[in-house]
Amino acid sequence: MARTGITYEQVATAADALVGQGEKPSIARIREQLGTGSPNTIHRHLKAWRATQAPAERRAARLPDELASALAEEIERQAAAARSEAEESALEAQHTADELAATGEQLEDQVEALSGQVEALESERDQVTGERNEARSTLAEFRERVRELETQRDEARQQLAEARNRVTTLEEQRDEEREARIAAQREAKQTDQVRIEAERALAVAEARTDAARQQAEERATAIQEERQARQQDAQAHRQALGEQRNEYRERLSALEKQLQDAQKRAQEADKGRTKAEARGEGLAARLEALESKRQEEENQRQLPLRS
Repeated sequence: MARTGITYEQVATAADALVGQGEKPSIARIREQLGTGSPNTIHRHLKAWRATQAPAERRAARLPDELASALAEEIERQAAAARSEAEESALEAQHTADELAATGEQLEDQVEALSGQVEALESERDQVTGERNEARSTLAEFRERVRELETQRDEARQQLAEARNRVTTLEEQRDEEREARIAAQREAKQTDQVRIEAERALAVAEARTDAARQQAEERATAIQEERQARQQDAQAHRQALGEQRNEYRERLSALEKQLQDAQKRAQEADKGRTKAEARGEGLAARLEALESKRQEEENQRQLPLRS
């Protein structure tokens, strides 16, 4: 939103107040009175105010002391020259006086013009001072803005570097993922090939397993039949062995009875003791041989059952 400038009435009122205080209105004094206002605006309104002032209210131009002194000296010199030359030509003196008067008027005009230039220069100086202050303020703000922009630039550079690093990392990850995807596709193809081969091998294995199962069932049936046959044979062998054992026991009982009879006869007849003992020993050896033979036959019969 644009700032509202000061008005002509404000400047005119401040200028009238300064004149009433016996001070000369200037841009700086009016701005000090108002507490605000652009030097350019004050100068424009002050110039318009001065244009409205009556010529009678304006101060008469006053020559500077040095200029007045110099003028007086020049007039005195001219007057002395005129007096010295009065005898030569009164007309020339009168003409010189007229020239000096014209020169004085010109000097007065120059002094008045210089006063206006001084006022204009003061106004311009005040304006330049205001503009310089504004420029300094603007420059300070600009420098502060430059520092902020430099800070933002450094932060942007840092963010750019981090972004580049992230891009590099993402590119590396993308390459790794691409390689992993290619490897996964390759492995998938290999897996499919292996799966196909495994399915084929499984089909072959299942066929072989079915054949082996059938063979195993047939063999189990044969083994079961063979086992039943062996059990029957073993039962027959056990029955035969039992019969033989009973026969051997009967023989052993008979031999023991004979031995007892022999011992009894040996006891009864001392003479026939030696003979009886020899007979007993022979019977014992025979019995042992029979027992050993019986044991060997029994072991031979049990061999087919163990196998």
